[in-house]
Amino acid sequence: MRVYLPMLVGELTEVRDAADLPARQAHGVTSALRAADPAADEEDLEFEAMCQALDSARALGPGARVVAAADTGPREDAGDGALLAGQERLRLDEVVSFHVEEGSGDVGTGYDDLLWYDVTELDGLVSAVSP
Repeated sequence: MRVYLPMLVGELTEVRDAADLPARQAHGVTSALRAADPAADEEDLEFEAMCQALDSARALGPGARVVAAADTGPREDAGDGALLAGQERLRLDEVVSFHVEEGSGDVGTGYDDLLWYDVTELDGLVSAVSP
């Protein structure tokens, strides 16, 4: 299952150094998300789950938001939108990509401005965003 974990750009250095992502609630294609738009294809549903993860990153504090996309085993739905049950503790080797907003936007914005980075580009990404 592809899961989307909300983060802030300032957390990327620690992710690289620890090879773990921060423990928090992830998002994914849930039964609730499918029921909300039964005509949507899998790609559209995954994009919606990623957008919901991006929105939830705003609650983490100020700064540019990041969504880490990871491939994991099946996860249980939380019953609300794209939320998955429980706190996820993902390893860096499960991550396939990072999606970084260009600026620091508000909830409901920035979806079309996400910059895509393969997980192998994490060192360069950290160097680019570090002060």
